[in-house]
Amino acid sequence: MTGSEHLPTAAGFESFFMNYEPRLRRYLFARGARNDVLEAAAEATMEEALRCWNRLKNHPNPQAWLFKVAAQRHANSYKEHLRRTELTDPGAFDRLLDTDTGISCDERLDLLRKLRRLPEQQREALVLFWLLDMPYEQVAEAMGVQASTARAHVTRARSRLAQMYADEEGGCT
Repeated sequence: MTGSEHLPTAAGFESFFMNYEPRLRRYLFARGARNDVLEAAAEATMEEALRCWNRLKNHPNPQAWLFKVAAQRHANSYKEHLRRTELTDPGAFDRLLDTDTGISCDERLDLLRKLRRLPEQQREALVLFWLLDMPYEQVAEAMGVQASTARAHVTRARSRLAQMYADEEGGCT
């Protein structure tokens, strides 16, 4: 970690890191982070977590805190990445969805393309709720919105995704 040699060691942080760092990477990957951007955003977020460890270790929802910080670190490059619709290595999609779900790599790639066509807040809410299994209250906290707004974003995103799949099949919903 760049500059991390000056950071203090914190009791319990290693366990926190091992638990949340893979989730953080999946979250950034689902947001559309390219591998180099993902690495930088994940590293910066975990460094911030270590700097704030005395407060964070007692936070009621550390995962939401991490995702909020990661979203802030990733925001500028994320928007540029979405404009280019550049995808990460398809071989890395296993990090987003469990491989034992029976979903092929092509299906995961198709899902990511569809997710990237959703409006930003809908995509964010759906990724947090559906792919990362966060309850609406945690989604809302991570996004900085009310729980009812998070629920509405998820509902709209699901409807749009269903419509995208129906349009592909030539059917109607």
